[in-house]
Amino acid sequence: MQIPQIRLQQTYAQIGLRITQPVQEIEQPTAEQSIKQIPAMMKIERQPSELEIDQEQAWNELGLKKISVLTAEMAEFSKQEGLEAIARIAQEGDQMAAIGNKSDPFASIALAKASPGPADFNIAFIPSYGSVKLHYTPAELHIDWKQGGAEIEVTPHKPIHNYTPGKTEVYLRQMQQLQIDFVGINVNSKT
Repeated sequence: MQIPQIRLQQTYAQIGLRITQPVQEIEQPTAEQSIKQIPAMMKIERQPSELEIDQEQAWNELGLKKISVLTAEMAEFSKQEGLEAIARIAQEGDQMAAIGNKSDPFASIALAKASPGPADFNIAFIPSYGSVKLHYTPAELHIDWKQGGAEIEVTPHKPIHNYTPGKTEVYLRQMQQLQIDFVGINVNSKT
């Protein structure tokens, strides 16, 4: 006797996934930069040096006088000589007028004029030391400067960001299936 059997054949369902990866793009534009250089300013003021030489006294001592100085000195010398001559003549006149003196005024006046005495002299360096006068004013230098600098302007740009999100699609790749077979049953039907 045969026992009937049931045979089960099963296929599981399968799920499929269709994945689209996300895409991300980032682009960074460069910033714009502007630099302006401001130059430093320098101002220099210079007053030149001065050397003043006064040789007038040296020239005068050498006898090379200006005409105005020479004229003034000669006028003063002539005036002084004239006054001294008047004083001498007045003194001689007073001596001659003093008849009561026992001395001979004419002989003493003649003797004084005949032998005037030794000449007055002295050793001197011409021109004398210090007769040339020097005056020196040193140069002056003034420096003023103003610091420059730099003006920097920066314009930043935002990044450009593009994003495409990914997708996941779920689908049924294979259907489940259950197949039932009866084995060992022979049915003969004769009519």
